[in-house]
Amino acid sequence: MSAEYSRDGEADERPIATQTLEEALALNGDTETVVDVDEPTQQLVLFRLNNQQFALPGSAVSEILSSDQPVYYVPGLPTSTEGVLHLRGKIESVISLHQLLGLPTPEGTSKGMILLVRTAGITSGVRIEQLDDVCEVAQSMLQAPPETLPGTLRPYVSALWQIDERQALALLDPEALFDAYQQGLG
Repeated sequence: MSAEYSRDGEADERPIATQTLEEALALNGDTETVVDVDEPTQQLVLFRLNNQQFALPGSAVSEILSSDQPVYYVPGLPTSTEGVLHLRGKIESVISLHQLLGLPTPEGTSKGMILLVRTAGITSGVRIEQLDDVCEVAQSMLQAPPETLPGTLRPYVSALWQIDERQALALLDPEALFDAYQQGLG
């Protein structure tokens, strides 16, 4: 058996292979423990419009309706209003965010899903092209929107989630969206 030497230069006659993990950590002075910390999170509903990723706070989305939910056209409504839908005895508008966010309007009839959004006493359906996920995100991961954000998006983005170095997602403010819609901006 050959002698092993510890940090202080003293010979240790035990072979390293017989040390337990705790002994090895204690010998190397690494006695720190990992502490699990509860961090505030926010639920997000992730979706796409024109292949761009967006999110709405999960607290504002009360339902996700399938693409086969019938929407009825009503003449005279603004172009951002797709129509209305009948949902459990209530009539709700269905709006498109494309004009409001400065995105090209898709051609043809939309077949994407509808998010039923409730905020500040207003309920409306919001047409999305694709539902990506519903997830919990640590609030520390949400950053203030940068000044470089396009002017058409800036009033409606409450935070940015930098998913990785190439991909960021804009968290939309439903109150700001509905206020602008009511003012006829969309």
